[in-house]
Amino acid sequence: MNPQPFTTSVGSSAARVDQPLVVVVTGPPAAGKTTVARGIAERLRLPLLTKDTVKEALFDELGVGDLAWSAQLGAATYVVLEALVEESVLAGASLVLEGKFVRGSRLETRLAALPARFVQIHCSAPLELLVERYAARERHPGHVDSERIEALREAVETGRHDPLDLPGDTIRLDTTQPLDGSPRSLRD
Repeated sequence: MNPQPFTTSVGSSAARVDQPLVVVVTGPPAAGKTTVARGIAERLRLPLLTKDTVKEALFDELGVGDLAWSAQLGAATYVVLEALVEESVLAGASLVLEGKFVRGSRLETRLAALPARFVQIHCSAPLELLVERYAARERHPGHVDSERIEALREAVETGRHDPLDLPGDTIRLDTTQPLDGSPRSLRD
């Protein structure tokens, strides 16, 4: 059997589009994206693709280095995510995608071109809270977070991690108050 995941069925009263759902959880670093994305993926029973999962696997396989090395693996991570999302969508699979995606990026353009339904959840909090969280969090040492605090400030102040230009709905989520990531807290 050869399924056709991207067909459009038009009934007499309404149109129905059978396309996979891609939930994009984005925002600046330390905004709670991963917590939110995990809760959504669990609630919707969808696979979760996160930037840090891919990047940390690359660190573990290729080694940890300096800030330039982290940036190089970060760029490779986005290429891997693009390929995984494209393959999934073309196979008709829905998913949750999480990362600190950048407005005007290649990834944004490629996502927008996919035959999918999008819901974007943009997580944010006040800049000083983001900086406080960023400085306090413990992550894989390959991220070299201690050397990126000023870059975080600049990214937030310039809107680098504002919502992407994607079709579909965008939900802005203020993560000033902690979320536990459970499906119940994400409903509230």
